[in-house]
Amino acid sequence: MKTPRWIEQPRTLAALTLAFALVPAAVAFITFKAARERDAKLFDTATEVLVEQLKINTLRHQNFLNIMRNQWRYVPDFTHPPKGMPPPGWETRITHLSGIAYANHEDERTIRVLWQQGRHASSKVGDNLAANAPLTTALRQARLSTAPLVFGAHLSKNTLVIVGAVTSPNDNMLVRGYILGWLDLDSFCHDPTLPLLSSEALRARPVSADDPPDAAERHKLISDGENKSQWTFAVARGPGFIREYGTPMNWIGFAALALSIVPLSILVIIASRAGKLRAALDAERELGQMKNQFVSSVSHEFRTPLSVILSGAELLEAHAGQLSESRRLELLAQIKSSTGRMNEMVEQVLLLGRIESGAMKANSQPVDVAALCREIVEEVQIATQRRCEIERKLDAGMRSLDVTLMRSVLVNLLTNAVKYSRPGGKVILGAQDLGELQRFLVADEGIGIPNADQAHLGEPFHRASNVGDVSGTGLGLTVVKRCVELSGGELSFWSEEGQGTHVSIFLRS
Repeated sequence: MKTPRWIEQPRTLAALTLAFALVPAAVAFITFKAARERDAKLFDTATEVLVEQLKINTLRHQNFLNIMRNQWRYVPDFTHPPKGMPPPGWETRITHLSGIAYANHEDERTIRVLWQQGRHASSKVGDNLAANAPLTTALRQARLSTAPLVFGAHLSKNTLVIVGAVTSPNDNMLVRGYILGWLDLDSFCHDPTLPLLSSEALRARPVSADDPPDAAERHKLISDGENKSQWTFAVARGPGFIREYGTPMNWIGFAALALSIVPLSILVIIASRAGKLRAALDAERELGQMKNQFVSSVSHEFRTPLSVILSGAELLEAHAGQLSESRRLELLAQIKSSTGRMNEMVEQVLLLGRIESGAMKANSQPVDVAALCREIVEEVQIATQRRCEIERKLDAGMRSLDVTLMRSVLVNLLTNAVKYSRPGGKVILGAQDLGELQRFLVADEGIGIPNADQAHLGEPFHRASNVGDVSGTGLGLTVVKRCVELSGGELSFWSEEGQGTHVSIFLRS
């Protein structure tokens, strides 16, 4: 067999060798770039999670100071507050608050400390805080504000002073003094209860807002949402980042060398790995978006009931003997309602997690559909305090279906129908036997769903644009859709903004 002439040409062979060597090198560069992008996305996701955790932790400390400020309005002797104020053991629960103090407002130039507690003496009784320049602005803002806000002043990178005005019990415009709390920001950044910090996946340190970040750091702002008190921290990858997330930076150089030695065989492997890496990047991106939505939605929804529970518990702990029976029952009812709301959100997330993971299967059994519907209607009316009367149109008998899944479906649909209807509005639950099919109908005359939002029904955490201040996590319809799919049924709906919503579910026997 005659050898092709181009093989005998050294320059041609050199060019071919170089071409085959450059192909894996280019693939190695692309792989390395993709790995760097994945690493950056993982770091961004972990950083945002840490920001939300520190924000919630900071708000918890501010809520404690706000409760102290409200209680202090009724203290008759500022130098000797009553027993239980602040509650015993507060230092072990409010871990990053190094000290609290009360300063009496005598005039513009005299604001003296009358009382203080804490692990580290941040001031001493008799100090005139009006002479402290960094505190002057915060004290003035707290004095002039008409809203129950707290204001912050940085004494250093590691110390943020939170100031709240204490007003007269009879006149909310008359400032008697101030409650001050010294937050140890370095303690926030080394909190052992936060997994990202305890595992050293991330490292954090407090910084000044105008400090330039290092190349490996990101500066993040922790704010109360109204920019009255805020602080900045720098976050960087810690030694545990690769261990926690498996970022593949160490073997990229070796892969490039191996690709250069055996280019043709490795090209096949790289093509396969590139497809898997792209799929992993897409999955990571979607997971990051869902994590961000989950942290934002749940932290927002948990913040209000947590504040109600904390405030009610502190009042009961400090003034149980002084409160009237009706007031104690009112506080207990608020705590119970807030706890139920949080438990409902957790149950929704857990149910959705079991369905998505494939751990939950449909388990059909004979059920009296009409009796089940009557039971669910009574539960929903009790839970919603009979905001709307639910009309029942039941033409159904025994059917084989999964009670757990259908209960979740109907409870979510009825709860939404009541929640988004005016008080006393009309809500209907229907059940109809259609032979091989069992139909369920939930109809209301509430606010309806805008056309632009109907394409996103069933997406986790998505809420319609017209819900206003009605609370919710955006998981209800997602749970409904997943439960119906798991039951092998079909779901259809009609909705018009301002006209109401009709949802139909069809199940086969």
